[in-house]
Amino acid sequence: MRLTALCCALGALLSGLHAQDWATKALCEPPQITVFDEVFAPETRATLEKRAAGIANATGRFWRITAPDGAVSHLWGTMHSSHRAVLDMPGDVLETLDSATRIALEIDPTFADRASYADYIEGNDIYRPAEDPFRFSDLGLSPEIERHLGNRLVALGWPRSALDDLTFGALSDLLLYDPCEDFSAGVLPTQDSYIQTLAHINGQPVLALEPTDRLPQKLNQPQNADLARSIIATYAVYLMPGATPDARATSIALYAEGRIGLSMAWDAAHVTEALGPEGPALYTRMSDYLLDERNADFISAGRPALSSGGLFMAVGNFHIPGERGLVALLRAEGFEVTRIPLPGEAT
Repeated sequence: MRLTALCCALGALLSGLHAQDWATKALCEPPQITVFDEVFAPETRATLEKRAAGIANATGRFWRITAPDGAVSHLWGTMHSSHRAVLDMPGDVLETLDSATRIALEIDPTFADRASYADYIEGNDIYRPAEDPFRFSDLGLSPEIERHLGNRLVALGWPRSALDDLTFGALSDLLLYDPCEDFSAGVLPTQDSYIQTLAHINGQPVLALEPTDRLPQKLNQPQNADLARSIIATYAVYLMPGATPDARATSIALYAEGRIGLSMAWDAAHVTEALGPEGPALYTRMSDYLLDERNADFISAGRPALSSGGLFMAVGNFHIPGERGLVALLRAEGFEVTRIPLPGEAT
C-alpha cells in the first residue's frame, strides 16, 4: 500500500513548514486504529465503496494458491509500515509463513557474497553527470511539488539542490518511503522486512521477485523519463502536509479489515485531485508500471516455485486486486486462488 493510504487527508497545501515537520509522532502513532468516515475526501466513503465494488478481488489479504497438480502455496498482501498494528500479523499467517519451504518477496536487499555487494555499489551511480543541464523545473510540475520534495530531501539529510543533481532513479528511491518511518528507520522493520527477518531466523530461502535496483535502473533510461515524472509527481503528493492521525488510523484499519479495494479507490481519488487536470494521466502511468507491469513479472519470477508448492509470497497489498492484479493473473495461469478470511476482516 502506498503512502496516500497512510497519510492521505491532504486538505489545503500548507506553506512555511520545514523538512517533514507535519509528520509528527502524534500523527504517525494514532491512539485508536479504527475507520473515521469523515476523513474520506475528496469523495465520500459511500462513493468510494461503490468504486471499490467494481475492483476484482477487492477484499482480502491472504490467499491460497493451488497449482494444477495440487501443490499449495500462499499469497499475503503486506503493508510497507513498521506500525505495531501492522507488524502484529494474524496467527494463521504466521503459522503458514513458518511452515513454508520458501519465501518470495518483492526484492531481497541482502547480498549473496562480497562480489555482488561490490557490483551493486559500483553500479549505483546516483548523480547526474556534471555537464548535464537538467533542472527539476524542466519537468513542468507545480512549484508546490518542487517545494515539498525539497523538504523531503532536507529531512533525509540532503541539500535541497539535490533535486537538480540526483538521477530520476535515485530521487524516486528516496521518495518511496513513508516519512513516519523516519522515527525508526534502521531499528524497526517494515512488515516486509519483518517477514524477511523471520525467514532468516527460520533458515528459509528467499526468492526475490525482481532485482533490488530494478526501479532506479528503469527510471534512469532516457526513454522512461515520462514514467519517472509520473512516479515523482505521484509520490510528491504523499509527501505534502495536511495528513491527520485519524486518516492514518483509517488507512491502517482498512488494511486490517482487508478492504484493499476501498484503500485503492481512496488513494486514486486523493492523488488525482491533488495533481489537478493532469492527475488521472499521471496516476495511470504510475500504476501501469508499479503495479500492473510488475505484477506480470512477479508471476513470471514466481511461477516455478508456485508450481512446486510450499511458497509464501508476500507483496504489497495493492498488488492483489484488479483485473491485472496477482489473483486474476494467477487464475489466468491455471492456478486455483481462494481467499482465506482472517479474524476482523470484512466479508
